[in-house]
Amino acid sequence: MESLKQIIEGTRAWLRRVMPHAAVLSAALFVVWLLLHNSRFYREGLVGRVFPVALLLIYFTAAYYALVGLRWLKQRVMWRVRRRLVITYLFVGLTPIVLLITLAAMVDFVGLSQVMNRVVRVQLVDKETQAHANARTLAEAFLRLPQNNGDGSGSRAAQQAWLDERVTLLQPSLPGARVAVWSAGAGGRVDETKPAQFTSEPQDVRVRGVGGDETPVGAPLPAWLRARDEWRGFAYVPPASPTEAFGTPSMRAFVRARDGDREVSLLFVMPVSRVFVEQLRLNTDLQVHPFFLGADIAAINFNRGWWGSSISIGPRGVRQINRDDERQIELAEGARRIVIDFRRDQLGDEVNTSSMIVLPATSWPDGAVSQRGAFLCKFSAFAMANQLFEENELGKFFQGTFLLVAVVFLILELLALLSAAWLTRAVTGTVHKLYRATEFIKRGDFSHRVRVRSRDQLGELAEAFNDMSANIESLLQERVKHERLEREVEIAAEVQAQLFPRKVPRLLGAEIVGECRAARGVAGDYYDYVEIAPGLVAFALGDVAGKGISAALVMSNLQASLRAQATILAERMRAASRAATASATLGGGQSSSSVGVDMPCGVTGVDVSCAVEQMAASINEQLCHSTDSNRFATLFIALYDDDSRRLRYTNAGHNDALLVRAGGTIEHLTEGGTVLGAFEWARYTEASATLERGDVLVIYSDGISEADNPRGAEYTEHRLAHLVRQNRDKTADEIRRLIFTEVDNWTSGQERDDDQTVVIIKSY
Repeated sequence: MESLKQIIEGTRAWLRRVMPHAAVLSAALFVVWLLLHNSRFYREGLVGRVFPVALLLIYFTAAYYALVGLRWLKQRVMWRVRRRLVITYLFVGLTPIVLLITLAAMVDFVGLSQVMNRVVRVQLVDKETQAHANARTLAEAFLRLPQNNGDGSGSRAAQQAWLDERVTLLQPSLPGARVAVWSAGAGGRVDETKPAQFTSEPQDVRVRGVGGDETPVGAPLPAWLRARDEWRGFAYVPPASPTEAFGTPSMRAFVRARDGDREVSLLFVMPVSRVFVEQLRLNTDLQVHPFFLGADIAAINFNRGWWGSSISIGPRGVRQINRDDERQIELAEGARRIVIDFRRDQLGDEVNTSSMIVLPATSWPDGAVSQRGAFLCKFSAFAMANQLFEENELGKFFQGTFLLVAVVFLILELLALLSAAWLTRAVTGTVHKLYRATEFIKRGDFSHRVRVRSRDQLGELAEAFNDMSANIESLLQERVKHERLEREVEIAAEVQAQLFPRKVPRLLGAEIVGECRAARGVAGDYYDYVEIAPGLVAFALGDVAGKGISAALVMSNLQASLRAQATILAERMRAASRAATASATLGGGQSSSSVGVDMPCGVTGVDVSCAVEQMAASINEQLCHSTDSNRFATLFIALYDDDSRRLRYTNAGHNDALLVRAGGTIEHLTEGGTVLGAFEWARYTEASATLERGDVLVIYSDGISEADNPRGAEYTEHRLAHLVRQNRDKTADEIRRLIFTEVDNWTSGQERDDDQTVVIIKSY
């Protein structure tokens, strides 16, 4: 230990001798860097390659003296609270003045730039809204046009003429607008993977879009858009050449309209053209220039780190090289080089700019959304001031208000400086008392109280401290109780996990899987499958009203009732089988029915269908006797015979089970009755269905169908049915994983509001 101290002291002494010389050298190197870092000699010469090593010395020197300064402040100045407050109030007095100057500069250079950005965005959103509204109107009107008759040539020509006429009428308000229509006749389905049947494009070169993309408007739609009924936004096509920076931007809107068995898909495209830009300049009173950076290497990045936030062109890790001309930059990524020239826009016009307008844009080929530099805008404080303070009485009122606020601010600043000394003394006295009180708390003495004299916020703080010290002991006790309760909930969850089935009955013609995900540690949902006899399985899924411990207790009661009924049914079958065997032996081979053996109804081989409904009725009676009337449960219960593939079921108030046939049709299993445990007199009916090869039966709780996304929209049974139908060829376990993955994606990882349970039977 002594040797370590000696090493530390020796190191400190050495640093005190060496660091003054290192500081002089670091300052000289920093001056050299300031003078040379923008020159070609620095970028391409030996100095530029060696200097990063010298930066380590500069950083180390700065860090060393920063630590020395902090230590000096801590030991000499900042220990006493009174000194800290004096320094604080000095900052209070000086900082607002500095901030006023800074804010004035920010309003001029940053605030007004944001206003420019906002003004342009508002106009673009207005164009986007117009495009979408017109697309919807055109699609619905197109559906009402007469159908083809005969060979269809006359009607097709009329539809094309109608479309050309409508597009021509849109040109004054939406310059360059062009439309593509995919149409399907009665009972048909629009095929968007093929070119559109109808297109209409203006021929005026002034409305030709900027950028190099020549893809016709009627080209097949990208895959990401085909599954949507509508979409709108600012889209772009990336440049085709790897050395080109500019993309092809446009306003696009897509709608799908249906009328009975007819369907129409319509794509509305308004390119960023010269006329479009001229309208934008006229509406905003700003010199806007198209400058859409479509290459990934030239994307706009919002960088956040310990140093703060910044905006840069090019992804992280891309080397950015400033050329001799400051209005040209070169982006490099491996062997790829892109030169961006800020002197001309995409129309070829000269740009006298200063601000880039960044917009969220969608890549048309793949649907990816990213922040893109879209326009350059000439900075004009005068134009922005007109936007903020129009030449009217209201604008003049705001100008006068700002002036008045500035004067009042300066007066308040003087008052703050004059009251600093008095506030310092008032604050430090109470702080000192609180500091002494904390020393008592450290020793475990909770009886000490702070003497309160003032009736201000500091006095309230002292009173709060007294209350805190009095309540700490009780809070510690409450914490112990809370931890004990959490542990009990964990134990309850472990116990409940033992109630769910541990193994799956072996069936030759079907696969069964199930899973329950609790919302609050323990679940009110319940699923089970019990083998009554070889090849005969009873399975069920229930949902108890409520959540948490109380629902879990009712769930365990439901599980016990179901298991008891399954045991009774199994015993009855074994008794009936033994009786039938004995009767056949004594009676010379007679069947069980000939000797009057009373087998349970609903069992395989018996025509009477009531075993499942009797089980539901018995469970209902047991729940009514063992729970309160406000505690009830829904239950789907079924018997499945593996030999005949026959399913007998009853639905006691539960969500309809989905039977997805191998051909894609969907059946809802609804037969049954009301909820269990609410009405002792309730009766239930059962129905049957046959599971053919490839059929999928999905039983689920409302935690699946009613799962909400962040906007409050439910997942719905329709989405669940569509998901299962699309994946009906997969195994039961794969379908289970897909369902939970889909629901988790829908809810965006939010905490579950309800238990989520699913049981799947796949016939093969």
